[in-house]
Formats: sequence, C-alpha cells, structure tokens
Amino acid sequence: MAHDLHVHTNRSDGSHDPVDLVEYAAQRGVEVLAITDHDTLAGVAEAQSAGGAIGVEIIPGIELSIKVPHGSMHLLGYFPDAAPEPLAGLVAGFGEKRVERAREMVARLNDMGVPLDWQDLLDGAAGAPLGRPHIAEALMRAGHVSERRDAFDLYLGDGRPAYVGSGGLGVEEGVTLVRESGGAPVLAHPYTLKLDDVHLDPFVGRLARAGLAGIEVHRPEYSPDQFATYAALARKYGLIASGGSDYHRPTSPHHPGATGDPPLPKDTVDRLMAAALG
Repeated sequence: MAHDLHVHTNRSDGSHDPVDLVEYAAQRGVEVLAITDHDTLAGVAEAQSAGGAIGVEIIPGIELSIKVPHGSMHLLGYFPDAAPEPLAGLVAGFGEKRVERAREMVARLNDMGVPLDWQDLLDGAAGAPLGRPHIAEALMRAGHVSERRDAFDLYLGDGRPAYVGSGGLGVEEGVTLVRESGGAPVLAHPYTLKLDDVHLDPFVGRLARAGLAGIEVHRPEYSPDQFATYAALARKYGLIASGGSDYHRPTSPHHPGATGDPPLPKDTVDRLMAAALG
C-alpha cells in the first residue's frame, strides 16, 4: 500500500473532483493521500469524507505560490486540521488575485488577436481558483491550440507574450504562514527554482532557518542525480524527505501512489504531523 503526499483535484487545476480522486487513488493501492490544491483548501473536507468511507486517510494540505527572482517556487503545507487559521482566512484573497491575473492574461491574448470568452473560461474552471491550466483549456476549446502544451509554449509559459506573474508570498512569509497555521511547510519540486547545486544549497539552508520542515525527495520524475542531491540536502539541514506523484489528470505522466524509486517512506506522514504539532 502506498502513501502519496502531492495530488490535485478540480478545486484547483486537477480534473477529478475530490471524491473521484480519492476513489481512484484507493484503486491504485494508496492508503494515505494528501490533497494539495493550489492556494485553496476547498477540496479537503469532501476528500476526507470520501476517504473515511473507503479507508483512505486524507491529509489536509495546500500548495502555495512563492515569489522568487529565479524560476518558480511552490511551498506545500500539511496540517492536522482541515481549515487551519490564519491560512484559511487568506485563501479568499488568493482567489481574488488569481481572477485579476487571469483577466490580465485574457486581455493580452485578446490584444494579440487570440480572443477568449471570459464566461467560457469561468464555466470551464467550474468554481476552481483560476490558473493558467484553465486558460490553456479555454484556448483549446476556442480552437487556438490543439494541446495544452502548445498553449504554454506559445502564450502562457514564463516569458511568453500572455504570461503574467503570479505574485505570491515572500519566501520567509510563506514558511511562517504555514507554521503559524499549525502546519509543516515542505519545499515542492526544487528543480523548478532553476538553481544549480551551488546556489540551491544555501537557498534551502535559508528556508530551513525560516522553519522549513521538509523537501520533496521522492518524486517519480527525478533522475538518480536529483534524488541524491535532494536527499543530501534533507540530511544536511535536518529536513523530512517528503514526496508524491503531483497527479492532476488521467493524461498526467504519473498517477497516485507513484513516488519514485525508492518510494516515499511510510513514516513520513507521522514525521510531518509531529513537525506541525511541534
């Protein structure tokens, strides 16, 4: 039986509703699952109810966008409670900022002669916090691109003409927010920071001094060298080696329960909860 501490529902940019995702994970042998939607806790309670009915333990989580001058950074937070404060009080504000960002990207697309219907975008998101994946899907529905990847390569990716930065929390601010909300903060997929090993080491050290609890060491897409690098950083800074599949939809390259080789240790959740409560 597997543990997976990084998946997304349609409450952010995944395609499964929380119940379907929990049931799918259970079919794949997952017994512990963390719901880590982008900037929202909206799917957690529903997932917990579904998990309780079929014997899957659901860990409340979130994935926060963090402002950095290099690449992109996401910070995972894991919590003993489903609606932690003060984080829960800020989530509505995150949603408003996502709407503003999406409006700006749609305006840029329209100015480029790539028109999108705002209502179609909202309908496609179905109430989830708006993000670039929803705009990519709207571009597909409008016939401007044939694949999601094309939408990012042509318009929405970093540095592309319709891209608008997500803003987000400051580095220490994000770690502190998760800690003050009673959670364990974990650095997600460090490679997206686009730092070489020489610069990644002191950056992780900075996070550790701010209160970082863990780093994603176990992910299915990592090369052996990446695994070794992140495992060494975890040891050096006393961080918990966490991980997960980062599953979003059936076309994702990795599905629930896939956490790499070696897989996520079974004591990871207990260690994260101890860090959250400590």
